[in-house]
Amino acid sequence: MRQLVLERLPAADGTISLDGPAYRYLVNVLRVAPGDHLDVRLPGGGLSVATVLLVDRKARSIQLSCLDIEGNPCCVDPVIGRSMPPLAAPAEGFPKIVLLQWVLKGPKMDQVVRQATEAGVCAIIPVVGERSLVKDSRDIGGEKASRWERIAKEARQQSGSPVGTYLADPVESVSMPKFWDSFLSAQSVDRSKCLSLVLTEAPLARKTLHEYCDGGPSLTAIAIGPEGGMTSRELELLAVAGFNRLHFNTNVLRAETAALYGIAAVQVLLTESEKWQLKE
Repeated sequence: MRQLVLERLPAADGTISLDGPAYRYLVNVLRVAPGDHLDVRLPGGGLSVATVLLVDRKARSIQLSCLDIEGNPCCVDPVIGRSMPPLAAPAEGFPKIVLLQWVLKGPKMDQVVRQATEAGVCAIIPVVGERSLVKDSRDIGGEKASRWERIAKEARQQSGSPVGTYLADPVESVSMPKFWDSFLSAQSVDRSKCLSLVLTEAPLARKTLHEYCDGGPSLTAIAIGPEGGMTSRELELLAVAGFNRLHFNTNVLRAETAALYGIAAVQVLLTESEKWQLKE
């Protein structure tokens, strides 16, 4: 299910005019015309069905009308009002996954952002590590950060993901223990129900993924290193932050492959946990 992610609410009458990337996506990708209907995701997560009113190719703008199931204008988001129909939200029990990705070179990082968003992770945290080409988190900003945000938005629209993937500001690996403690505090997460994993090439894991996931964590973090892997100091810092080492007995995976592999493995286990939960 493709969808359009709006960055602002419609006007009081339910209409909204769009230009720029939104216009190009609707006209060039979805090829909509007046009278067509499409799913629209509002800023707070609500889902509405919009009708295309006007496509102005000369002005390169498009006008939509967003109405709820009773025909009323959708000018109020479900987070702050009641004009929307029930949300098309993630399925009950859909795992909340945070990806901590050590920054990769160019297109590889773009690929990770796109695939992680399509998979429905709730947050992507770029990490500047000791082996990253970028040595300072302050060097990741402006055009690069904007590109990642654009890629994440496009991936969510194409995949129809109901999960709002948050792209965090980059953090340096040396700050990981302090950062992760602050992140969990900000998320109001029950730390006893939080599972933090770091994928390693070497068989250093103390448990299998099934054993780690037993009990159903409310939030799972997956840390993936850069090309060449993490340094021993970075692994130690993650251990201090509460990350458990996990090794998949498979071929050596590229960093961009490992991210999607890890996300998929955790999602499958958690969504099917009732079928395999370990018995005492």
